[in-house]
Amino acid sequence: MLAASALALAVSAPALEPVEPPVETVYAQVSAPVVAARQPRLELRLMQRVSRSTARRTVTRPMVVALRAARRSVARELARISAARREAHARKAVAERRAAARRESAGAGRHHHAAKPPRGVRYRGADARQHRAGRGRVRMTSVIAYARSQLGKNYRRGGDGPNSFDCSGFTKRAYARAGLHLPHSSGGQAARARSISRAAARPGDLVVGPGHVGIYMGGGMMIDAGNPSTGVIYRPLYGGLHIERF
Repeated sequence: MLAASALALAVSAPALEPVEPPVETVYAQVSAPVVAARQPRLELRLMQRVSRSTARRTVTRPMVVALRAARRSVARELARISAARREAHARKAVAERRAAARRESAGAGRHHHAAKPPRGVRYRGADARQHRAGRGRVRMTSVIAYARSQLGKNYRRGGDGPNSFDCSGFTKRAYARAGLHLPHSSGGQAARARSISRAAARPGDLVVGPGHVGIYMGGGMMIDAGNPSTGVIYRPLYGGLHIERF
């Protein structure tokens, strides 16, 4: 009787369904610990990556700056050395030219002394002309020697030495060594000389151009006080110039 009642109660009572949590809830419950476990690792890796990048910049940038500064310093030092070498070569060249000019001047003095005629002797006709030409060449040697010794001097308008010249001041000083007293004027100096062809030109002749004078040195070259940029310079004859002789 009791068993039948229990069976009837079991049949009449509704069946209870098992309760399962939703999938999202389970995933959330499972993922949350995983994410929570991984989060410190991600933060640690990010911090390490930033630290390495910062360290590379901290080490590399000063090295690049220092390298650039060293290169600039080396370039400045090389430029200074090159300038010093050029200056030394220029001083040496000027000293050599002056020494050569002094030697030529000393030789010209000996030749001039030897060229003096014996006392009481007079030259006539062709001998007189040859004697005057010989004396002229000796005097022009002094002019050439003086001109070479002034190479590199500065140009100054109205200057006639000893440290700076303009064109006529330079020739005035040079020809004074040969006993020629010329005016400080290119036109006035040219007016006292006579024109000759370039083929007949000799060292020591006057080079004349428009408002300009210089000294012919032979071989198509001359020495003149050109302008403030060049000073006293040794250079080839250029167009527009002609030769005159005192």
